[in-house]
Amino acid sequence: MKWSFILDITDVKDEDIKRLVEEKAEEVVSSLGRAEEDSVFRVIITFYQRRDRWLSSKPQIPREDWGRDLDNLISPVFDGLGPIIGYRAKWKKTKEGKWVKVGRGSARDSRIVEVIAKKVNSGSDREFLCVEVETLPL
Repeated sequence: MKWSFILDITDVKDEDIKRLVEEKAEEVVSSLGRAEEDSVFRVIITFYQRRDRWLSSKPQIPREDWGRDLDNLISPVFDGLGPIIGYRAKWKKTKEGKWVKVGRGSARDSRIVEVIAKKVNSGSDREFLCVEVETLPL
């Protein structure tokens, strides 16, 4: 099974990326369904970075200065994929020393076994994030 979506992240703060990814992941899951419990995943992240972050003389080469970059996006994308890849259980130890489930924890990103991340020039003043999640055969 495969899920994918594109987000416009032009004026989005880095701390809001996870929330946007999670909202969009929930939206695609409502259309396509969830993964099976024992699935493992390949995630492909493509960051379409605005053109002023690339050398004007060689637009295929990124500038090395300021702003958001691919490495800043991988963690919030992983954290926001919970609707697709599932969530860890959250546990708490009782006074008696017994562990009990107390709700939902973070995204179950340990099930992501393959990652492809790339950055390309968007050719515009806009920035986009394309996320593809695919189950892999066991």
